[in-house]
Amino acid sequence: MKNLLIFCLFALTCFAWTGCEKPPIYDDTPSISWVGFYQTVPGDADPIIVDTIQQLTGVVTFKFDFTDGDGDLGKDNDTTSHIIIIDTRRTPNDTLFYQIPTIEPQGVVSGISGQLEVTMSQLCCIHPTNPLILCQPISEYFDPVVFKIRIKDIAGRWSNEIETTPLYVKCF
Repeated sequence: MKNLLIFCLFALTCFAWTGCEKPPIYDDTPSISWVGFYQTVPGDADPIIVDTIQQLTGVVTFKFDFTDGDGDLGKDNDTTSHIIIIDTRRTPNDTLFYQIPTIEPQGVVSGISGQLEVTMSQLCCIHPTNPLILCQPISEYFDPVVFKIRIKDIAGRWSNEIETTPLYVKCF
């Protein structure tokens, strides 16, 4: 009986030892990957994936995944804009800056991962033959826009740069 008890304790210890999942180890330089454009439909709680919005009145949410090995993204009282979104339709490009919200630690290790969301509204069409003409109705035209996104951590390390899928702005 004593041997059975020792064997059971040993087996339980081995099971507990192998059953623990090791936390992932991420690089200290942030990394991001594209998820998609989303829009909340009135009366529906869940956002839906979209690829088209209406000029000036459409609201779209950019979603992308992130990892950061030392967890220095989105700290309390940080008012610096650490998300950069570039509208690639014109040269020089239009650049927008956003803050990363506070991200809580995710356990005993410092690495963090998750999803960031940025909401953008009032996108304008750019005339296909004259990039200086903005926000004008253009009959039967959907203006394709691809954005480039990067984030920067508190230590000043830039993530990789990602490109979004095309978002079509309905110009009429």
